[in-house]
Amino acid sequence: MTGRPRRLAGADCRRLLGESGVGRLVFTEDALPAVATLNYAVRGGALHFRTAAGTAVARCAGNAVVAFNVDSSVDPTLDPTVDPSVDPSVDPSVDPSVDPAGGDPPGGAAWSVTVTGRCRRADPGEDVRSALQAWAPGPREEFFRVDLALLEGFSLG
Repeated sequence: MTGRPRRLAGADCRRLLGESGVGRLVFTEDALPAVATLNYAVRGGALHFRTAAGTAVARCAGNAVVAFNVDSSVDPTLDPTVDPSVDPSVDPSVDPSVDPAGGDPPGGAAWSVTVTGRCRRADPGEDVRSALQAWAPGPREEFFRVDLALLEGFSLG
C-alpha cells in the first residue's frame, strides 16, 4: 500500500464495522493487556459479541473499558477502482499479482476501525442473538455490548 493514512469520519467507521464480522477485543486480565478474537454484530448503536461462561473475556470484560479493533486489507467502497465483485485478498488466483502469503491487493484501500468504551453485559433481543452465530464449538451464552460512542478509524490506499 502506498499513500498517507486518511482519518475516517464516524459514519464511515460505523459502516465499515457493520460490514465486517470478526475483530479483536482488547481488555485487561490480571493487570496485563489481553486480546481475544471474536465474531460480533453491530445493532442499535452498539457492537455486540458473545462468549462462553468462565472465559477470560467473560471474567474481565464486563463493566470494564475495552477497545475493539476491526480491519481489512481492502474496501472497494473506499477505492472506486476496485471491482466489488472480485476481492483478490480472498482468492489470490483471481489476480496473479497478489502475493498469496498476504501481500497487499493492488488498488485496494486498507482500513482499521477501533471502538473504545465501557463493555457491559447485555440481554440482547433475537435480532442480535441471530446475528451472533458462534463459529467456535460449544455454548456461548454470555452476551456483551460496547456503545459506538468513541470511534477512531483510518484508511490507507
